[in-house]
Amino acid sequence: MAILNKEKIFSVTEEIIMRKGVEKTTLSDIAKELGVTHAAFYKHYKNKEDLLQQLALRWLETTSKELLEWESPKGVSSADALHDWLWLLATTKKKLYHDDRRMFRLYTDYLERTQILVKEHLQQLAHKAESISGVKQSGNAIITAFVYFHNPYFADRWDNEFYKEMFEDVWRLVANKLP
Repeated sequence: MAILNKEKIFSVTEEIIMRKGVEKTTLSDIAKELGVTHAAFYKHYKNKEDLLQQLALRWLETTSKELLEWESPKGVSSADALHDWLWLLATTKKKLYHDDRRMFRLYTDYLERTQILVKEHLQQLAHKAESISGVKQSGNAIITAFVYFHNPYFADRWDNEFYKEMFEDVWRLVANKLP
């Protein structure tokens, strides 16, 4: 019997989902591909939903790592730092979309159905925006103002020729409200 670890389980699960789709993928399919019994698989995950939630959470944490660990360069104003970080947020999401649209849609569609994960992610982004800007209680408003540039709902519009111009227009509105 094969030895299981999270990465192997996640990798096989992603492969099967890409072939069959989320709805048609079963834990039995995954266990069979991994070379373990269905019962052995339950030692790792309660059910399919538990596995999908952990898989989506891993993707979200991995793809958000650079954003959440980003540090403002020394000598840069908080406003300029916030602008640069928001642009990094926009370009990171856009890159994820372009690198693998199918996986991007898979994860973002799943996350949208699991609102608790989205809420936690948005809170992390809001907290980061507040720490960069130095303005307390403003993170949610800042993240909301830039929703067009990071929310997967708008991904099909991110190649708009006026994308950067639109970003700068929104930035000017937000920047005028910063101290």
